[in-house]
Amino acid sequence: MKSNISGVTAAVVLGLGVMQNSQAVENIEFSGYFTLKGTYADNQQASNTSTTAGYGNGYADDRVNWDTRDTRIGLQATAEVTPKLDMTLVMQANGGSNDQYDLAATWGYAGYSISDTLTLRMGKVKGPFYMVSDYIEVGYAYPWVTPPQEVYSTNPMKSLTGLDLVYNESFGNMNFLFELYTGSGNHKATILPTYANHDSAFPSTSQYSVGDVVSFSTHDMYGFNTSIGTDGITFRLGYFTTQVVAAAFGITSADNVSGSFGGAGLIVDWRNLVIYSEYIQRDTDAALEAAFPDQDAYYFTLGYRFGDFLPYMTYANLDKGKDNSVYASIQSSVALGFRYEVGDTSAVKFEALQAKTDSDSGDNGKYGLFDYPVKDNEGNVFAVSYDLIF
Repeated sequence: MKSNISGVTAAVVLGLGVMQNSQAVENIEFSGYFTLKGTYADNQQASNTSTTAGYGNGYADDRVNWDTRDTRIGLQATAEVTPKLDMTLVMQANGGSNDQYDLAATWGYAGYSISDTLTLRMGKVKGPFYMVSDYIEVGYAYPWVTPPQEVYSTNPMKSLTGLDLVYNESFGNMNFLFELYTGSGNHKATILPTYANHDSAFPSTSQYSVGDVVSFSTHDMYGFNTSIGTDGITFRLGYFTTQVVAAAFGITSADNVSGSFGGAGLIVDWRNLVIYSEYIQRDTDAALEAAFPDQDAYYFTLGYRFGDFLPYMTYANLDKGKDNSVYASIQSSVALGFRYEVGDTSAVKFEALQAKTDSDSGDNGKYGLFDYPVKDNEGNVFAVSYDLIF
């Protein structure tokens, strides 16, 4: 059985289509998604081999944990208000120590169909910042247990509130999407270990500890997202720039501090061959170095279907950006995994990852995505998930 990932993406997540009935109250359409994820990592700290270094800001540690932040359930409701206007609301509850299954509105927007190919979305929309941003919460829609964190950890923003203009047109067997957006938002980010841990290379004035979550906001955001696809091949390109206010780092709106984020991606889902690849670049003003240092990152995933099985391998890399910041994370990893289709709408996945940090660039290079430097600059992470759409 072949999983139609691109079809799942369009049907479950974007919700850009208009429902057919005429009475909005009687015409609410529901869909949803569910992920149960377990993780484990047994990585000894370099300075204290009896203590474990957690991975990915709480993603995995030295206990088998099923109550992870990636264990989630989401419900989407879409209602037609008029033949050209519909409303979409997505509610989601996450596990993990911070959220504890508090139900929150991930998206909430009105969609106005200007024409058959042009839609204006108004409200809180999912930020199209990565190749799989629009459906990153829907684990069934992609091959991995977790999208490669070397790339997907570089932007903590999940959504924006504003205007999103989407042009979507088909030309024979080719589909073209172009999206322009602008808005603002309030977000949360986890303090970088390179900032919280006071090694000799870093300031000793930080008031934060490893794993602390701080708030920041963005405004005057402008960006675009475009993709073109045909015969199982899709290419994506995107970029945005925004002003940033981060009180936790003493940055106010009067400081006029900004950052930009861009990336390109490729998906090949042709016959039994599956390829995912993506490159991103984050550039920020010098005042944001401690919070959001410049970073370059990429990954390449290769898989091949054997009936209901999809084994795959991913190589990923995270490195310093153009400012060569001491706060930047440096890491490469190799992951081996497989996906098994349980039915038409659910899958079981397993993944084993080995991550290596940089031993040649001073203290800052030894962290990677670990909370502390690890023994021999190397660590292993295991994860399994059950993903369902309904």
